[in-house]
Amino acid sequence: MWQATPTDDIDREIAAMKPVGRGRVVARILGAIALVLLAAAQLLFVAANGVTASTLTLGALSVAICLTTMVRPPPDGARRVAWITTTALCLMGVSTFVVVRFRAVPPPQEFRFVDEGRRDASPPWLSRLADERETVLAGLYFSESLGFVKGRERDHLDQLLRNAYSESSRPWPNAVLVESSSHALRHLEHVPSSGTAVPCIVFLHGFGGQLTAYLRVLHQAFGDRFVIVAPFLDYTGAFWTPRGKSVVSALVTKHLPAEVDRARIFLIGLSNGAVGATAILQDPELAQQFRGFVLVSGIGEVVQPNLGANVLLIAGTKDTRFPLDDIQRTTETLRGSGVHVKIETFPADHFLWLSHAREMTTTIDGWLSPQLQEQE
Repeated sequence: MWQATPTDDIDREIAAMKPVGRGRVVARILGAIALVLLAAAQLLFVAANGVTASTLTLGALSVAICLTTMVRPPPDGARRVAWITTTALCLMGVSTFVVVRFRAVPPPQEFRFVDEGRRDASPPWLSRLADERETVLAGLYFSESLGFVKGRERDHLDQLLRNAYSESSRPWPNAVLVESSSHALRHLEHVPSSGTAVPCIVFLHGFGGQLTAYLRVLHQAFGDRFVIVAPFLDYTGAFWTPRGKSVVSALVTKHLPAEVDRARIFLIGLSNGAVGATAILQDPELAQQFRGFVLVSGIGEVVQPNLGANVLLIAGTKDTRFPLDDIQRTTETLRGSGVHVKIETFPADHFLWLSHAREMTTTIDGWLSPQLQEQE
């Protein structure tokens, strides 16, 4: 009777392992090919959608794969493939994001970042990583999901922002992701090359934070003749609060560029920034820092007007957030209290700053000119 030897057992094990070994080799080759194709797809996806949006999408896809394998566990082999795919997606997304952002050389900017008066300061690291255009558009979609903006209004704003943030514009840092705090007053500033004693515009942003697209409107209209300074607050733009007013006060008393003619400083507020400008207009000590006030697409409550102040109101006849009737009633209250008010309207909604930029800045320029001449 034939009896198996240890050598026979080893031969059988080797024979049984060969097909499995070949299968593993084939699987690894296919896996490598899949990763190469995945990397190519990643590059195409980034080129089409931008670095920030692509990274967020890959992250969401990775989380979805992980949750799927946890809720309905697949066979061991499929689970291993799922985890490898998830790891590859995460590594490609993070590496692409970091490499692209840190290797990017920012183009020359119209505005300089200033931190507590230091004009050579580096912006916060997060504002150097995320692209402002992508952040703004992602924020718009998030606002829609929360019901802040919807329907035709959302579509209109989406188109305006896409036009304002053209592919050729690369604002740096990402102004939306910069805030001021109690120990760090931050702002953007532009100083024209026209010598000293230059008039100044201080711009207060609205809800959503500082947007370079809004500042570009001011720069195109006034950048050759005015210093333009834009303080950061936070995403609310609540400059009417004690914290908001303290930011403005510290800016105009301590951190304005030396080229500014302090007798010709004008405050311009947009939306919530206009509400803040209304509050500053009624602050006796802070209001005296400004030669005039421009309120665009917004106005705040009038309690204690500053007698003799000069105010320009610009409103859209289709604005549902700050209806024209409310603005006109507040205008009459201001006039009855001795404030010099001029009101201009445009057939626009709340976003006339972008939709009617040229008409708006022409109106502001015409209002500023006689006041500048009075000071000369």
